[in-house]
Amino acid sequence: MPIQEYKNLDKRFSTILTSIVEGYINTCSPISSKYVQNNINVSLSSATIRNVMSDLEKEGFLKQIHKSGGRIPTDLAYRFYIDTINASSLSSKDKITNLEDELKTISSNVDELLNATALMVSKLSNMFGVVTITDYHNSILKDIELVELNECRVMLVLATENGLVKSIVLDLEIAIAAKYIDSITYLLKDRLIGLSLSEIQNTITDRLNNTLIFNHELVQILINERFSYFSISNNKLIYTSPINVLLEQPEFQNIANLQQILPALEKTYLNGYLNNHFDTSSDYDLIGRENKDKTFKDCAILTSKFETNAMSGRIGVIGPKRLNYINVKNILNTFKKVVQDAI
Repeated sequence: MPIQEYKNLDKRFSTILTSIVEGYINTCSPISSKYVQNNINVSLSSATIRNVMSDLEKEGFLKQIHKSGGRIPTDLAYRFYIDTINASSLSSKDKITNLEDELKTISSNVDELLNATALMVSKLSNMFGVVTITDYHNSILKDIELVELNECRVMLVLATENGLVKSIVLDLEIAIAAKYIDSITYLLKDRLIGLSLSEIQNTITDRLNNTLIFNHELVQILINERFSYFSISNNKLIYTSPINVLLEQPEFQNIANLQQILPALEKTYLNGYLNNHFDTSSDYDLIGRENKDKTFKDCAILTSKFETNAMSGRIGVIGPKRLNYINVKNILNTFKKVVQDAI
């Protein structure tokens, strides 16, 4: 979703623009015509490069902070750059091969695997990593257990076929004997396993009715709280890395700049933002003012969609607009494949 429709640039213009974008990504400093001349594979005079840079500025691809200084890319330049990246230009994956193997062997628990993915993506990119789940395809109850903690406390443990595990501690007003815990557990297994969580929410009362223990306090708690207990909480829909990794970026070494985006990186808000503003395409990115939230006006958000039999979601990176797009795209595409193989 470009900020504006940019015209097709000829090879000379695109070569110079690409050099400027990559130079700024690497140096975080305005790029001069001399820098471009030394870093392109085309023989052009410094005067010619300056003229092209001037034209690119007029077209909205570059801006000059100081009259006598170099130029830096605009959001439009970053959009041009990311749209012209293709698979053949992606860098080698040797750097992350070992981490791929590590992720695959971490756990069969989906929570742990997706949380580890967010952390590894962040570690490799030196940016904020995020994984969101947009849909669970098969939230089928695979197992259910009641575990006695003490006479008046019981833990409910749910496991779904897509690998999620949920535990809830239930406080009872009346002490419960172990034999009742066993009886209720047997009943729950018999009546609920194999159903989707939504089916359980809508039919648990009828399924447990006309049983000898229907009126037991524990059974009534499960029925009354069915929409809370037999559901996937919002915390299971998003996994993020620590925020302090962004302090390594020059743009966020000013604490005020980091504090400005902190509210938007809060899990509940970020999950809603990504779901509402990212379409269903495989890869989707927002750069600078393409973001609907002005908090992200100086940020880039790059994502890649993954799809498994159990769920679909996105793996993403959030950082300054001056992030290494080729490296990040490489990382996202790699972990997309790893997650799809692992879940």
